[in-house]
Amino acid sequence: MKHLTIDDVHTAITVLGVGNPIMGDDGVGLALLAAVQELCPDSRVEFIDGGTVGMALLPTVQDASRLLILDAVAGQTAGEVVELEDDQIARLGFTKLSPHQVDLLDVFAAARLLGREPDLVKVIGVVPESVELRLELSPVVAAAVPAAAAKAAAVISRWLGETATTDSQAKAAGCQGLD
Repeated sequence: MKHLTIDDVHTAITVLGVGNPIMGDDGVGLALLAAVQELCPDSRVEFIDGGTVGMALLPTVQDASRLLILDAVAGQTAGEVVELEDDQIARLGFTKLSPHQVDLLDVFAAARLLGREPDLVKVIGVVPESVELRLELSPVVAAAVPAAAAKAAAVISRWLGETATTDSQAKAAGCQGLD
């Protein structure tokens, strides 16, 4: 019988959508998750609705080898699609609804302290226009979802090609609707 090690439980590619869908544009990460899941229906990609669960995302972050986060992100122009990686993530950060909300930077810090964190992390996000009690995205943010989803799908396609272990996986790597 084989015993599982930490390396065995790492998921090759994890796509994590986060946000609060009842707070207007803060729900853009979940809208992106749904759009990207349609574009990239590959069994080697794990799609996770992280909602607003905060520190409960720690095992998901720890188990990911390549982690793509979809979220509302800080920026100057509402509706702008933003791609972040490495140290850019800590510098620009994620939007916060309140000082009490545990944000993803805290989850990353805990994963690092525990010695298990993703090898690669990227964030694709959209700058929110309005984060207040509302069930739909603002028109400017909703209009940015297709472009942000395409950008996320391109990252996943590249990662799928890089992690392919067979020729057939390499040929099948990719998402729908990309040039």
